[in-house]
Parts: sequence; structure tokens; C-alpha cells
Amino acid sequence: MELILLRHPPPDVPAGVCYGQSDIGPDASRFEAIVADMSTRLDQAFARTGPAAPALSRIVSSPLKRCALAAERLAARHGLPLAYDERLAEMHFGAWEMQPWSTIARKDIDAWAAAPERYVAPGGESACDVARRVQAWRAQADGDVLVAVTHLGPIRLMAAQCLGLPILACQRWLLPFGGICQLRCHAQQAELIHWGE
Repeated sequence: MELILLRHPPPDVPAGVCYGQSDIGPDASRFEAIVADMSTRLDQAFARTGPAAPALSRIVSSPLKRCALAAERLAARHGLPLAYDERLAEMHFGAWEMQPWSTIARKDIDAWAAAPERYVAPGGESACDVARRVQAWRAQADGDVLVAVTHLGPIRLMAAQCLGLPILACQRWLLPFGGICQLRCHAQQAELIHWGE
């Protein structure tokens, strides 16, 4: 299975705000250019699957606007059907959603930083919770080539899962808005084909 994961375009949110699962649209000033880049990256990723690769059957997206709007454009450009799956949404930060990071209690930020795989903001979810839902999505997904438009958290977690790493091993891996992660998953192992632009 080939797993092609695209990060959404930049969201229309002020810097320094925790937004997680808040349904924020993309930054309109950069949207068209980023989606054009994403389309090119998708073509390049598909070329890397090899000459005998099966045709793409569909694109799956997080239902959050910053992903969904980009996925709609990509599906139209590539002539593919589009499906949405809530399991591809970003981590839910509960009471922290749409709060400036600077206003969240230091002790809470420290507790989260000390154990992000287990810490749950009030009304939110942990990295382990997100890992379970993206694992469930991958287990139920069908096809030889899976394409998803999603968020940095789920992309990092899926990369770690596929590569057999601890769930937080990819936590510091940088991926730009509109960037791509491509993994080739075999029965007992996976290889990272591409990470970045």
C-alpha cells in the first residue's frame, strides 16, 4: 500500500493561537498557490509509485475546512471522488481551542509537554487518542494507493505507526503547509519515500 498524506494549506488564524479541531478555513491570500503546489506534489508522489502503479481511486479528507476546501480542489483537478473521514481531523484541544497559547496556564502546558501521549486538555484528547483513530482509519482504508488531506498531528502519528516507531518519534519533524508525506507500506515494514515539499 502506498500512503500519500498532504498537509492542509495555512489556516486563517492569528499566530500564537491553539486551534486544533476548530473549523477554521484556509488563509485566502495563499490558498490558490498552495493548492497548485499540492496538486504538483500529488502528481510527483504518484510518479514515485512506479510505472505499474494502480490508478488513484479517490481522495479522503479531514472534514475541517482548511483540509476539505483543498481536497475539493485536488479532487476536481485530478478527476477523483472525494470522501471525508472525521478520524483524519487534528487533535482536539478541548478548552484550549481558539485560546492564545500565552493565556493557557503554564502548569497545564508543562504537563502536556511532559507527557503529550497521555495528557488531555479539559474536554480534549491525547496523542494516544489521535493515534488510535488514525490507526483505525488506516486499518479500514482500502486500495493500493491512499491519498489523504489532513493535519500535521495525524501525519506525524501515521508516519511513526507505519515505520514502527514510538508514537511521538516524529513529533519534531517539520512539514510545511501543503507539504507531503509518502510512505510505502509492506506486510511487516514500511519505508519513508518522501517527507517535505
